Amino acid sequence: MQIDFDMPVVADGGLDAGVLDRVLVDRERGVLTHVVLRSPLASEELLVSMDLVQGTAEGRLRLRSGRDELIALPRYYEGRTTAQPAGRVDTSLVPQPPERRQELEDALGVTDDTVELGPETRVMTVDEAEVQLMGIGANDPGNDISRLHVRGPAGAEAYFPASWIDVMREDVVALTVTRDDVLRAHPSPRLPDGKLTDLEGLSGMGGLDGDTPEEVFGEDFVDELRGKGGMVLNVPGTRGPGEPADGRAAEPVDAGAAGSAERRRPPRA
Repeated sequence: MQIDFDMPVVADGGLDAGVLDRVLVDRERGVLTHVVLRSPLASEELLVSMDLVQGTAEGRLRLRSGRDELIALPRYYEGRTTAQPAGRVDTSLVPQPPERRQELEDALGVTDDTVELGPETRVMTVDEAEVQLMGIGANDPGNDISRLHVRGPAGAEAYFPASWIDVMREDVVALTVTRDDVLRAHPSPRLPDGKLTDLEGLSGMGGLDGDTPEEVFGEDFVDELRGKGGMVLNVPGTRGPGEPADGRAAEPVDAGAAGSAERRRPPRA
């Protein structure tokens, strides 16, 4: 099951329930535990346990709950960055007697080991090459994390296997591999004449949505990074170093310090 940020979410019966905003994971167990929705049904974001997620199909996240049931779900305030994820959960609108409130919060399973991952989360190699997290792949039925969906600063997307994950934090997911490990695992595609394929400026630090490097990072910053090596990201696949190729092309993406520049996030509806 591939869960990507900003993918549409539908309730039971196929009715619109909003879009996926971010996810919560148990970093110790490597398990996806909750999804957070931006929904037209509530002014606050909704916290949905993975028990209520049916799966994904046709690029949509499908829930077991109906629209009416979603209104009674806990709210999640991702803006409370001074608190741990457990402190961002509000169960006041859940129909439970006050004496059972603590029991409900315990049952949600948002603990000190829970980490919130979202579009701002960076994915970094051991030599500090960076890309942006786009989503999480999880296995059924246990919801253990299987891969990371990432995007480079030039817009090329890729999938990294969960075996590469070393540390998960809210701001960054640290990998066990270097940029060169990624390069060896996913060699750059070449044309018959031996030249690199034209990837619309990706190897030259092109920006998202066709922006130039100067527009994204500033002229001084781009000049500083000229000549630095790039990072190679595989087009959808989950193989890691030493794993067999799946026959799909790889795309070079310049990373390094450019990844630390501010990422763009689609505006909220």
